[in-house]
Amino acid sequence: MRPDLIFTSWLRTRRAMRMSAERLAARRARQWQKLQPALARTPALADYCGRSFPEFPVTNPAEMRADYGAWNSLNMSDAELRALADAAEAGNAVGDLSAGWSSGSGGGTRGLFVASSTERADYIGQSLARLLPARALLKRQRLALHLRANNDLYRDVQRGRFAFAHFPLETSLEETIAALMQFDPTILIAPPHRLIAYAKVGLRLPSLRHLFCGSEPISQAETEFLTEAFGVRPGAIYQATEGFLGAECPKGRLHLNEHAIEFELKSIPATDGFRPVITDLRRTSQPIVRLRGDDYLELDPKPCPCGYGGRVVRAPQGRVRDIWHLGKRVVTPPQVVGAVETILGGARDWQAEASSDTVTLRVAADCSEAMANDATMALGDLTGLPVELTRDFPSRLALKRRKVVWNDG
Repeated sequence: MRPDLIFTSWLRTRRAMRMSAERLAARRARQWQKLQPALARTPALADYCGRSFPEFPVTNPAEMRADYGAWNSLNMSDAELRALADAAEAGNAVGDLSAGWSSGSGGGTRGLFVASSTERADYIGQSLARLLPARALLKRQRLALHLRANNDLYRDVQRGRFAFAHFPLETSLEETIAALMQFDPTILIAPPHRLIAYAKVGLRLPSLRHLFCGSEPISQAETEFLTEAFGVRPGAIYQATEGFLGAECPKGRLHLNEHAIEFELKSIPATDGFRPVITDLRRTSQPIVRLRGDDYLELDPKPCPCGYGGRVVRAPQGRVRDIWHLGKRVVTPPQVVGAVETILGGARDWQAEASSDTVTLRVAADCSEAMANDATMALGDLTGLPVELTRDFPSRLALKRRKVVWNDG
């Protein structure tokens, strides 16, 4: 991969981070026009090419997953793309094109993504610009990626001043701890539930300077616990199969990446939240156009002094499909997380599940009886329903966590 492409993307993103919301909107309009040739080569979108943006259909992820061959501009079939992603996960990727599988949505459904070397360079440049201060790029860094699968999207950062190592989630805690201590990362990206597990057994990483949470939501209570445990505040990365959707700014506020993505925020009835409809304006191999997301988002109305015009959202705490509909009462994932973690804090594992007339709180063994009972009462006050308390909490260290669950039968 050409380092000049990474630098160009980094510089372009850093400039965008000083743009107002109005300038970002004008930038997105130009990017939309540049995207049209790729859309004309994408079977599912070709008939709409040249029309205005609102005339393009809103698409569900399930439609893409049914036939990835219709959703790429490379003239590749669904079978070819799936084989490429499987080969990449097995460590057998070849050629310029990279593919892989997402970590899933907490329900076991994975999405396939594909990217050219140019797109990977753009991804790396954007990520470095959004996540790290410029001075960090002048120092030698050891980046540890602790996610389910490795991919060229991440491996390509290993050049120049960066050393890179992947630590699979399937590896045991003990083995991973030993490997992390040996690698001694300066930058670590990992799911919150794994970082919490390491903090609870006293892992110390003396060279750690930059800590990021990806793959699943992180709550305020967890942020506070991990900051105290590691001495570094974890920054939230908002990323999905649909793209690099957002990141925290130096002021600790989570901005949508509106320098490269068009976000349509659709109001969710009876809540203060929104469902995003996502258009990635820089992906051409696998165009993402008006793809309906499932994250439950709430805007943060407080102005941010960092200078970046991308809208600020509160860190996502769950999915739209996991909003609880309890008669006339609607309860959102952030409300559930807030009620439970006000009592349990950020260090204890739990899961809350509801149907139309029942609520169950599962807590792990390290939760005291008194705290578990208090959390049950808080959840009952929130929902207006009796809450069943159980300690039937399975160990899921290798899986994607889902704290708030709606079971509609």
